[in-house]
Formats: sequence, structure tokens, C-alpha cells
Amino acid sequence: MPETMLAALSSIRTVDEMVEAFRDEEHCRRLLETMVWPDGRICPACGYKRSIALAGRDTGKRRARPGLYQCSSGDCRFQFTVTTHTPLHSTKLPLRVWLKAMWLLLQSDKGLSSVRLAETLGVSQPTAWRMGHALRLMVARENMLAGTVEIDHFPSRWKTQKAAG
Repeated sequence: MPETMLAALSSIRTVDEMVEAFRDEEHCRRLLETMVWPDGRICPACGYKRSIALAGRDTGKRRARPGLYQCSSGDCRFQFTVTTHTPLHSTKLPLRVWLKAMWLLLQSDKGLSSVRLAETLGVSQPTAWRMGHALRLMVARENMLAGTVEIDHFPSRWKTQKAAG
């Protein structure tokens, strides 16, 4: 299942396909869970690999939110979601907005200004700036450069500076 979801993500080529891929919150949550926990849920507090879903359980006046889990470890019992301990935790923005922003930022070769991101997503410019900053930090943390790194363009001035130095 994780390979299918990741294959679907990498096959998104157009804005229309992106809108369809991130069509509703439930779908986005499941997609994010597949990306974050490819081998099954892991408690972010203790690392225990077993948990139970709390969605659907009555908790007084409100029902538990979808995607809420509780660690099954007798010592932990930590309640968490896929966004716990990430910049997406406690956000008021829907996951579909965050995933659209991530797709747009990753599609842009030269970066995307917060003004343009705000216009595209329908959020304020300060919100778009914070989103862009958080997403760049997440991507940089997960994909540190290692091994063979290739670049598309090598400015000629670098060659002359290196030769002169």
C-alpha cells in the first residue's frame, strides 16, 4: 500500500491532478500516514509499534477526532496523530492545504514567493510565509544531501574564480 500511495504522489503532473489527489481531509490524512509510517504506526513518545485508534469513541461532549491514536504500551499510553511533533501539529489549516503547498513548493524550480503561495492557496501572506518556512525545514531535515550530488548549472564565473585562486 505505501508504494502505491507514493507512486500516486510522484505521478501528479498538473494542478488538476494535484487538486484531485488532495481532494478531502480523510484522504490527505491517510496519505500522510502512509508517508510518515510506511511500516505501520509508531508512537512518537516511546517508539512502541502498537497503538489503537480512538476515532469513534465518545469522549464526553465531543467525539474523538479521526486519526487519533493511543500507544498500547502500558507505561506510555500517549495519544498522538500523524502530525504530532511536526510543524503541522495544532495547525488550524486543513491538511489538504499543507499538502498542496508542499506540492507547489516542490514543483517550483526557482522557489515560490509567499505572496504567490498565498494567492494560490487562498491564505494570507504571513500564513503562506510560515507554511513555506515550516515545509522547507521539514524537507531539509529529511533529505540532507549525501552521496553523489549533481547540479544542473555551473556558472562560468565559478570556474574562473577557482582557476584564479
